[in-house]
Amino acid sequence: MKGKIIRSGKESNILEIHDANSTVNSYYDMSAPIQFTLMYCSGLSDEDYYNVLSLSPNKDYFYSSYIGSHFHAYNSRAQHQHAFFELVVVLEGSITQRLENKDYLYPAGTCCLINQNVFHVEKYIGKARLLFIGLSVDFIKNLLEYHRTAYFQEETAVENSILQFMADNIGLEKGKNYLDFLPVYHNRKNLSDLHRFADRLIQTMMFPTYGSTFVLKGLICHLFYYLDTREFYHISSVKLHSSSDLLLFSRIGHLMEDTDGRMSRADLEKALCYSGNYMNTIVNKYTGMCLYDYGLTFTMKKAAQLLTKTSLPISAIEAQLGLTNRTHFYRLFRKKYGVTPGEYRKSERNP
Repeated sequence: MKGKIIRSGKESNILEIHDANSTVNSYYDMSAPIQFTLMYCSGLSDEDYYNVLSLSPNKDYFYSSYIGSHFHAYNSRAQHQHAFFELVVVLEGSITQRLENKDYLYPAGTCCLINQNVFHVEKYIGKARLLFIGLSVDFIKNLLEYHRTAYFQEETAVENSILQFMADNIGLEKGKNYLDFLPVYHNRKNLSDLHRFADRLIQTMMFPTYGSTFVLKGLICHLFYYLDTREFYHISSVKLHSSSDLLLFSRIGHLMEDTDGRMSRADLEKALCYSGNYMNTIVNKYTGMCLYDYGLTFTMKKAAQLLTKTSLPISAIEAQLGLTNRTHFYRLFRKKYGVTPGEYRKSERNP
């Protein structure tokens, strides 16, 4: 079955691709208000396959399966640009997202929201499952209007940074911006939560009933609210004139903050899918410190917070932060703040 391509359904008007055969850039347009594409890659060998299911309201679905050489041709396609916003959700595996000729690694649980001006293409590096959510400008305007006229104060009082990002980018002709979503380290349910959102969105699109339009808009709002909740996700706003290393440094910082600097190199490697040596190089580039010492700055910051905001004994603070050598802790704290932990507590409580 090498090199075979299988199709069913119809491509009618789900996506209109201009300059599809270009080796430089192509352009995607969408006539529907919202569109979902679920993609699955089984691997990179000639025996592996790549499945695509595209859905949109009042349009025929489109399904295709690429095997062997057809898949490899797909995986080497040029970057493209959209007339709409696109939220990429990594449900399984990892991909490389090429944004304006810079490569960014996206492991399972991460997401990326791209505005209309960014040229990009996803590159598969192994087994992976992705959900692409295409959101037209009219759909976003409709959500923004709903946000302003909702029935409940709990809705109108919410300031959602995702909707704000899209509101700021509607009509923006030159800005190449996107949002990066990294799950909080302690959010162990992020993958099951994302799968649940994906299943409900696809089920609503495939089997519409009376009121499904409202259900669909509600699910998108719930997804935005979930991704914008500080206990679940970190959001980084990225402008594409910045270095790709800066995003990785930001992700490292978020995870160090989540764990009070006590995240091991092995756990960072697992969470971010980069080698410890490479992350050490990135941290050194921006801070002049090694990865371990950079983590300790977060540990000392947390220690200072516990000293001022709690009545915990210093020994209990040491234990909470996983510090087993009191002499070492005192030396690190004095180096950071110029005084011992006890002196710091006294001075902060009696300024």
